[in-house]
Amino acid sequence: MRLVTVALFRVGRLFARAHRVFNYLAAGTLRIDDLRAGITHSGERDEARDEAIAAGLMNWEEDLVTRFVNPGELVLLVGSGAGRDLIALIGKGYRVTGVEPARRAIATARRHLERRGLSADIIEGFFEDVEVRPKRFDVIIFSYCCYSFIPESGRRIGVLRKAAEHLGNRGRIILSYMVHYPGHPVWVQLARTSARISGSGWRPERGDVLHPLDAARPLFHYEHSFRPGEIDDEVAAAGLRVTDRFDIPDNPVVVLARA
Repeated sequence: MRLVTVALFRVGRLFARAHRVFNYLAAGTLRIDDLRAGITHSGERDEARDEAIAAGLMNWEEDLVTRFVNPGELVLLVGSGAGRDLIALIGKGYRVTGVEPARRAIATARRHLERRGLSADIIEGFFEDVEVRPKRFDVIIFSYCCYSFIPESGRRIGVLRKAAEHLGNRGRIILSYMVHYPGHPVWVQLARTSARISGSGWRPERGDVLHPLDAARPLFHYEHSFRPGEIDDEVAAAGLRVTDRFDIPDNPVVVLARA
């Protein structure tokens, strides 16, 4: 019986690896719009519970806001989601504009704002695509690790350049990013090969993590886990500099200003 148990266990492991291989091969054939659909799906699903929204800012977020956002300043919140940090910031008296691609998440945020007698402008769409008004903000905050949900280094650099264009004098950008799970380079190489052969139009990179969200359709969650020094390279390429750095476990934070 012991031999049967070991044999079945090993077969299960083999099928699990095959499952991951085919998932990464499939992910490589996705277009950017397909990846965005997965990102939007995740945004509509995550943190939509009332208790999650009511929880407000995490302790480290509270500390950063207190230190880097002054009363009366204009704040742009990229990835405002269902309203957890958006509502908390407005409740503290900050003037906040949100940007969020997930329509259902926006509806949830607006419902919770109305329930609390609060209001905010929320722009629907991905930050890199939408027109943002007002043109200048004192602080631009990328909500909890949403910077890691932007596929491709070049696209992330473009997002930072756009953010820099919307900074007022002495403006700051605050962003957190993922470092906890870099993924295996073999899986990423499979996705890159599949992307090249299929001509899907995007280039999977080392640190990309992809996993299916729906068993019935090819919808994938995407995130990028940063290697040491990688965030600094992207910041410099965007014409920005790191002014402050906080080594929070799993999601370090950098504060940026124009170079």
